[in-house]
Amino acid sequence: MKLLTVSALLCAVIALTTAARQHHVEKRAICCPHGWTKACESVNANLASVRNIRDYYFIRKVIYHATHANGETWIGGSDGQVERYWFWIDGTRFSYTRWCHTQPDNFLGNQNCMTMNWLGQDCWDDQHCGIRHPYVCVKNMLSFLG
Repeated sequence: MKLLTVSALLCAVIALTTAARQHHVEKRAICCPHGWTKACESVNANLASVRNIRDYYFIRKVIYHATHANGETWIGGSDGQVERYWFWIDGTRFSYTRWCHTQPDNFLGNQNCMTMNWLGQDCWDDQHCGIRHPYVCVKNMLSFLG
């Protein structure tokens, strides 16, 4: 699995603004069925959480630089435990949202996973977890020290 890594200088700046996290984008699309977080966990990371507007636009910029597009991309939001109760897979508080108009809608049921850049738009959508999309992993930089 080939991950694109943000430059060291940029990572240092990100560490100051997003609590010491390193960001990765997977270029090829994967499927996110049962166990959908395992791709990120395999590199000791989580799907990205978005805690504020700075995180949101930074992740969007990383996606664009890695793929040269603003395509739909998995991030770490889910309501798979309790319908309509969205949480970040890394346990951080869900305080910032950027849902597209009429979303989340749980269309046809079981849309428990979150993408950003829905249909190229600057917003989020709930989707069935089995759809193929690129994904963004976030890794705590402190894990590189030990």
